[in-house]
Parts: sequence; structure tokens; C-alpha cells
Amino acid sequence: MFSSLMNIFKLNKSNNGVKRSWFLVVASLISGMATYAAMTPSGDANKFLILVLLNLDLVLLISLIIIITKRVVNIWSRKKSGQLGAQLHSRVVVMFSLLAAAPAIVVAIFGAIFFTVGIENWFSAQVKNALNKSLSVSEAYFEQGQRQISLDAVDIAGIMNTSGILNNINNLDIQKENNLKKFLNKLAYERNFTEVIIFDKFGNVVAESELSFLFKSERRRALFDLVMETKRPAIDFSSSELDKTISAISPVNFLGNHFIYISKFKDLRVISDINSVKAAVKNYRGVENKKEGLHITFTMVFIVVAVLLMFVAILMGLNFANGLVTPITNLANAAERVSMGDLKVRVPDNNNKDEIADLSKTFNKMTEQLDSQRNDLINTNNELERRIKFTETVLTGVTAGVLGLDKFGKIFLPNRRALDLLDLDKNIHNSYLTDVVPEMSDMFLELKKNNQKIITKEIELIRNKKKIIIITTITAEKNKNKVLGYVVTFDDMTEFFKMQRVAAWSDVARRIAHEIKNPLTPIQLAAERIKRKYKKHITLEPEIFLSCISTIIRQVDGMRKMVNEFSAFARMPVPVFNKVNLTNLVNDIASLSVLSNENIKVNIKVPKRTLYAVVDENQIRQAMQNIISNGINSMIERKNSNKVKNMLTVELKKVKNNFNILVSDTGIGLPENIKDDLTDPYVTSRKNGTGLGLAIVKKIMEDHNGTLEVKNIEGGIGVCANLRFTSKEKINKG
Repeated sequence: MFSSLMNIFKLNKSNNGVKRSWFLVVASLISGMATYAAMTPSGDANKFLILVLLNLDLVLLISLIIIITKRVVNIWSRKKSGQLGAQLHSRVVVMFSLLAAAPAIVVAIFGAIFFTVGIENWFSAQVKNALNKSLSVSEAYFEQGQRQISLDAVDIAGIMNTSGILNNINNLDIQKENNLKKFLNKLAYERNFTEVIIFDKFGNVVAESELSFLFKSERRRALFDLVMETKRPAIDFSSSELDKTISAISPVNFLGNHFIYISKFKDLRVISDINSVKAAVKNYRGVENKKEGLHITFTMVFIVVAVLLMFVAILMGLNFANGLVTPITNLANAAERVSMGDLKVRVPDNNNKDEIADLSKTFNKMTEQLDSQRNDLINTNNELERRIKFTETVLTGVTAGVLGLDKFGKIFLPNRRALDLLDLDKNIHNSYLTDVVPEMSDMFLELKKNNQKIITKEIELIRNKKKIIIITTITAEKNKNKVLGYVVTFDDMTEFFKMQRVAAWSDVARRIAHEIKNPLTPIQLAAERIKRKYKKHITLEPEIFLSCISTIIRQVDGMRKMVNEFSAFARMPVPVFNKVNLTNLVNDIASLSVLSNENIKVNIKVPKRTLYAVVDENQIRQAMQNIISNGINSMIERKNSNKVKNMLTVELKKVKNNFNILVSDTGIGLPENIKDDLTDPYVTSRKNGTGLGLAIVKKIMEDHNGTLEVKNIEGGIGVCANLRFTSKEKINKG
């Protein structure tokens, strides 16, 4: 943890702002300590140095305030703009700034208090009394030393007078001179004197101790002159530490003919202490006179240094917060960009060896792996999409419907044909087969229940009110008895089955026509011959006879018509295409068809411009006659209800390259149970219908590349039949 904290304070070489801030921190600390050191010496400090340091402190303080203000404004603007990490940054900055500044503020407050209390204590009465007493003691000691050396001189003079050593001093022989010197040497030794000298009134040396020659004689002469002037003892007691001795001179007797001079070494340590006490008292009194100004000066200096240190602490807190928050903010920004899909983002590496740096490296490694994996997934997905598109392309060209299912039975790959056959929307992905096509539910569940590989069944569907028949095959894709998915294939077999039925009925019709047509003519001829031959001979109930013969002939005609329809259905002739005026053709057929039905009105709608088409005129005529005939019969079967008018509408239209002949009636309509099978052979809603009319019309439309559409009129009464066909480009000749 300590390593992490230390790394946070490392100088970021790429960040000039951080360089400047740390330079100011170091410079401020050095300047503050130098200012404090310059203010602490006793006596007169170097005022010029203090002034320079104070100016430097102010410059550094202003620089710190500018940098801190810029950073605070930057953090505030980022927070106001809602940038990521600004909230955390501001909280951390406030917290660390307070933590860093609080000690400096507390120290400044207590320092100011202690300084004030200390100043008051320095100049308290107790301190003054102590200093004054110390000065008095030192002065008393000095005076005592002066008195003592003077008393010693007087005392020695008395000793000399009482001892008689000075008798006949003016006429000293060698013996007396030696004795006098011994006496002086003894006094010097016993009393620790450096010099003991006897002068006469003229200042001449009469006798002296043996070490007196080592010392200067200027002081002796000065004292001798002084004693000769005052006729009293004189002393030389200087407080200077340069003078190592003290001396005194005194008359030996009241006559003043001879004088005794003594000297001894000073106690330099005591003299030094006395001088120190005097200097301290002098300085104290000088400072006391400047107390108020000094108090103000020191307080201002202390405030400047304290504020400087406080802003240094705040700047260090800002740097600490930046060092702590910046990597976290970088991580947050990078994480947000990753959430937006940018896996190329990387967190800057600060080359530190702490937990945050490890987290950044781990994040970069993670994004690098995610980016690599995403690229692999994209490549794989592109390959899968390419394969899916290829599969869809292949399936698009398949005429059968195909559904791809996962192992849960959800659809993930339908082809276009499947959507068209089942009338489904494109958005069926992830839908269950059993929900989308419930008709296949039993088949699918049977496959799963019996654990079969494949199952095929015929299924009948109702789509858009139309019945279709599909052959469905469901295949299970397995790997080691584990189902991976299913493939459902199906095809519309409705038309195929119809064609099979048509082919079967054509064969039946051909056989019936062949078997029935042959005896019909003989039967009819025989009936007519019997009628002619026996008409006059039968007298008993001749009406019954004629009625029976007429019935036979009429039924034979009906059977012949039916056989002709069978033949026409079984062997439709090859159409012969010619250019036909469709406008006239529609007018003629519609007008002639209702001549025999006065109760039916016809409404013919044809374009003003004459329409021509290359068609088989006879087949188109036959198709229209069959449709119109069905409409007329339907209106007749409605029994001419007075509530609904019998109206037959025939309309000719051309839409792009298609011709449409629409025939509408107001008849009974189509039964719901057979309306989808009306074009099948032998399917009819009329009692006497053969069920071949619409089948023939459908065959004619197919030969003309067209379709037949028959449906009940929505919201109305009756049926609308639409003959839609195209015009052939070439005309058949021959």
C-alpha cells in the first residue's frame, strides 16, 4: 500500500502541469524553511535577506493560488458538464485537500497562539526580575572583585609595615634585597599574585617578585600616576576579556614614600558570563522596546509561511487526488467506451507498479482479448452469414417449402416458398413450429415421441379460405443420438392431386362416352320408328304411349349432351389462336345469352377502345357461355325473389398485358363446403349439373396461360367469376 501511495506522487514526465506543481511545492517548502531560519537568530537579523525571502514567499503563494484556482475551476466545469469521473474527482479532491490543509491550518492556529503566548512570557515580570537580578549579581561580583584587589593591596602594605621589612629600604644591601625579594615571592605564592612590586615615590622599582618582568609596565605607570595624584589606593579592574589580569597599588605608609603594586589573573569564565548577562539584558531591553512591531512582523511572516504551507498542502492534496482519480477515471472512460462497443480503447500505462496499474494492465489485456474474440466472432459470423445466404439462395430456388428448426422446435431458417405456402410473415424466427403451423403439431410430436429419424405425412391446410394439400417430411438431425435440430420440407400437392383426378376422370369420361354413345343412336332411332309405326295402332291410352316414347327420346338427347361434354372434357381440342375482337365477342355472347330469359337484365361494360387479343375464339366463347350459363341457372334457382333483381354483369378490362372478363350474377352464391373444389371434375352444386363446366373453363384458361377465379361477392349477393388470360404473340395458321 505504501508503494502505491508513493507511486501516486511520482512525477509524470509527460505532464508539464504536474512538473510545475511539484516544482512549486518543493520551492515553497524550501522558501518557507529558509524564511523561518532567517527569522530565528537572536539580535538583528539580515533584514535584506528576510525581505527577499518574504517576496519569494509571496510570489510562490500567488503562483500556488493561481494553479489551485485553475485546477478547481477545471474540476468544477467538468462536474457541471457531467463528464464521467468528475463527481468522484471533485469528492476526492475536496477530501484530500481538507485532509492536507487541516493539519496546516491547525498548526498555524496553534503556532500563532503559542507565539503570542511565548512573546507575552518573554516579556513577563518574572523574566524581567530574573534578568535584572542576574545583572545585579554580575555587577556586585564585579564590584566585589574591585574591592578585593584594593583590600589585598592595603593588607599587604600593612603586613610590610608591621614586619619591618621596609626598614632602611633606602640603603639596601644585597642581603636585605634578597630577603625582600623572598618576602615578595612568598606573598605572591601564598596569595596567587602574578606581580608584587615596591615603588619609591619617584616611580622607581625598589623590589619585585621574580615573575614581574613577564608583564607590561604601562599599567603600572598609569596606576602609579593615579595614586600619586589622589594619594589613595588605585585599582585597574577591566571587564574586557582581552585584559587577562587585574592590578592595584597602595601607599605603604602614611608618608607616601613607597608604594606596593600587586596583580593577579582574572577568572575569564566569570567575566565572560558577566558580559553575557549584560549583553542579554541589553538585547532584552532593546527587543522589549520593539515588542509590538516585532509581534506584528513575526505574526505576518508566520501567516505568510503558514498560508504558503497550507496551499502547498492543498496542492499536494490535489496532486494526490489527481494521481488517484486519473487512473480510475481513465478506467471508467474506457469501460464506458467498451460498453458502447469500442474494444480498441486502451488505458494509458503509467509504468507504475501498484494495484491500479495492475488493474489498468488487466483491463487492457481484457479489451485486447475481447477485441480479438469479437474479430473472431465477426469473421465466424460473416462466414455463417455467407453460408446462410448461400443456403437461403439455394433454398430460394427450391420449389418446396423448407423450415429449419433448432433442437427445441423453434424456426430459425424459413425459405421464401415456405412463407408463401403457409401464408406466414417474415418475422417468424424463434417461433415454435407448433404455434406457427398447428396442423404439423401432431406429426412433430409423433416424431419426437417415437424418437424417429424421419416422418412423412399428407396434411390438409386452410389458408385464405382456400384448402391446400401438402406432403410434409420432418427429418431429425442427430449426432450420437443427440438431437441437433430438425428440417421440415413440404410441397403443395393440391394441383397435382387435381391433375391426377382430372386424368382419372378424363379416362373415365372417355370410357363412358365410348360405351354410352354407341347404343344411343339405335335407341333413339328405334324409339322414333316405334312412334311412327305404332302411333295409329294404339287406341288404348295413346297419350301414355306417346309420353313414354317422348321421354325416351328426350332422355337419349340428354344423355347425348352429357356424352358430348364427357368427350369434350376428355379430349379438349388444341386451341387455334387468331386475332379476335374481344369487344365484339363479349358483346355478342352476353347479349345472346339472356334472350331467352326476360326476367334477367344484363349490364355489359366494355372499354371505348376496341380490344384485340390473339386467342382461340371458340374456346373463349365456350368458356364465357359456361360461366354465363352457371350465373343464369343460379339466379333461376333463387326463385326470382322480389327483394333482389336478377342482374348479370359482364365486364371486359385490360390490366397491363392481361385481359380480364368478369361475370357477376345475383344468384344463390357458392356453397362454403365445395367452393374450393368447384373446378374439379364432377363437382357441382346443381342437381342436374355434370360438374364439368368449370373444369372445362379452367382447362381453357390454362391453355391461354391464364387463370379462373370464382368467388362469392363480398358484402353482396351472388358470384363473381374472373377469366384472366394473356394474348399470344404468334397466330396459329393452318
